[in-house]
Amino acid sequence: MSGAEQDICEEVREKAKIYFNQGYNCAQAVALSNVEMLKGPTDGIIQLAAGFGHGMSAGCACGALAGGVMAISLLLAGPATKGFDKEISEMSAELHQRFVKEFGLTCCRGLRKKLSPFKNARCRDITATTAAITMELLLARKRPSSASVGVQPL
Repeated sequence: MSGAEQDICEEVREKAKIYFNQGYNCAQAVALSNVEMLKGPTDGIIQLAAGFGHGMSAGCACGALAGGVMAISLLLAGPATKGFDKEISEMSAELHQRFVKEFGLTCCRGLRKKLSPFKNARCRDITATTAAITMELLLARKRPSSASVGVQPL
């Protein structure tokens, strides 16, 4: 990864922390920070991601991971995308693998128990790291799809 790309990943990490500190949930902070950085359409992201925070309020899938997949999907899917898109599926799977490598699991409840009793610090760090990993994957994308929105190689 180039120095410019590292700077962008660090910027999205900080932006996600700021959104989290402003009261956005983990999914909202990850999705919004990535889409904004790549100049994608932000209309509706906050509403779309609202139900994914705190493990969808069921404690299962981490909302930060869900927010990363939302950002990938919004930035790479075109208006005609239906079903499974190979590029989106592969990038989402890579995000999942990197998340598990970084944190050990994807379960929100398990992450809360494992990492820290202090919700804001723990969740803010997971959110910021997931935002940076998502951006790194988006920047590493080799070729822009003609149907994608906003993601161009640097």
